[in-house]
Amino acid sequence: MQSIQMGSILQKRSMGLTEQQWITLLEELEKNNLYLVIESDNPCMTKSPVGGFIPVASRNDRFSLRSGDELKEKGLPEGHYILSNKETAEREVIAKVLK
Repeated sequence: MQSIQMGSILQKRSMGLTEQQWITLLEELEKNNLYLVIESDNPCMTKSPVGGFIPVASRNDRFSLRSGDELKEKGLPEGHYILSNKETAEREVIAKVLK
């Protein structure tokens, strides 16, 4: 996901920063080969601005920073992600099978 699209989503998920501030922060992370990954337990889905569906914001969302190499190890191209825990578990199983 591009920083502009993720910034739009994050502005709706948090009250602290504006969309432009999120975009600037995400672009700075990208310069350092870091990407924001949000993992959610919420089974409810909402439309994503980039197409498809993403989990609805939840108090239990876990935010982490991952390097481009860590994402590749999990079978993901570089970028920012919002994943359901189900997707994360499935990707880890697929990655283990491929190794």
